[in-house]
Amino acid sequence: MSQADLVVLARDLSENGVPARAYFACVDGAAPKRLLSAADAPDAATVLFLLTPTKTYSEGMGGGGAGAERSPEDRAFWRDLEARFGAKASCALAYDASGGGADGPKGFVEFHPDMLRRVPELLREQWTVPNRQDYMYLVTKTFGLNLIVRVFFMILPVRSGGLALARAAAALTWYQLQDTIFTVFGQTYMKFLGRMTGMLRVGPIWLGDFSFVYVQLCFFEFLNRLVLGPLGQNPLVYTWSGMGLIFVNIIQGMVSGGPLIPAINKARRAGVISHSTMMHCYQLSSLTMQFGLLASFGYQYGYFLLTTATLVFSWGGYALFSVFYQDPPRQAADAALTTRLLAATA
Repeated sequence: MSQADLVVLARDLSENGVPARAYFACVDGAAPKRLLSAADAPDAATVLFLLTPTKTYSEGMGGGGAGAERSPEDRAFWRDLEARFGAKASCALAYDASGGGADGPKGFVEFHPDMLRRVPELLREQWTVPNRQDYMYLVTKTFGLNLIVRVFFMILPVRSGGLALARAAAALTWYQLQDTIFTVFGQTYMKFLGRMTGMLRVGPIWLGDFSFVYVQLCFFEFLNRLVLGPLGQNPLVYTWSGMGLIFVNIIQGMVSGGPLIPAINKARRAGVISHSTMMHCYQLSSLTMQFGLLASFGYQYGYFLLTTATLVFSWGGYALFSVFYQDPPRQAADAALTTRLLAATA
């Protein structure tokens, strides 16, 4: 079969019309046996973990569901194999997925403005029907905890005379409308941002999603403060100092909390959390958006302290999953062996 005594094949199967990842133990002279975990694999002197491309997971970064060289479950399965067999285990890919076109990236900056014109189209492509989890967070988060916090922030300036009741009601309605949309359609939005990542590259870093979200948040925060008026340490929003403060506040929030979503994606990519857990983490991470109320209502010092604490937590999590959950060195698998095993496990 190969130089390995045991080959564990990772491949996609169709279950009820939906791609699902499956694992098979393949030994010379025996029929392939499906494995539920690495613990079910038979003992062997050497083990080859053979990975075929998957459609069960997409890396994002403009991939748009195009699939990936390996799934998060593959990474978790490999760690279990490595823990059990140690140096006797090796990993190989059934194709070269080093990424990029034949010519590679051209220039230090790469910008695709056509993606902005295609925003409605991209949103339709990433449309995901809201599920029970989304509506649960709508009730408990948007019209539960978030509403209570916002009402509290509205009451303080209204009672002190710094905010008219009509403005407070309009601002509360506007905040709740934004929260409702992004909670119910959170899955669609996160997939959409994955597509927008490929809009802009500076050097080796893809910043399309970051730049898109930055402009979006600046626009929404301008409307928020326009409705609220000048409060606390905030000047009039349509002055140069008012608009400059928005730009600073948004970049503060994005630099501190920006790695939260990538860190969650890293944890999912590594197979540490499931897709369902990832969606819970997305919803819970959105609670950090409440920090923005401190900035909107003029509590700039409190906003600085909270964003600094978030910066340590989010960047620490991102570094953890980037450094300690790396893939093994990429090596190509034998094409004839792959073809034979795929046929045997079809």
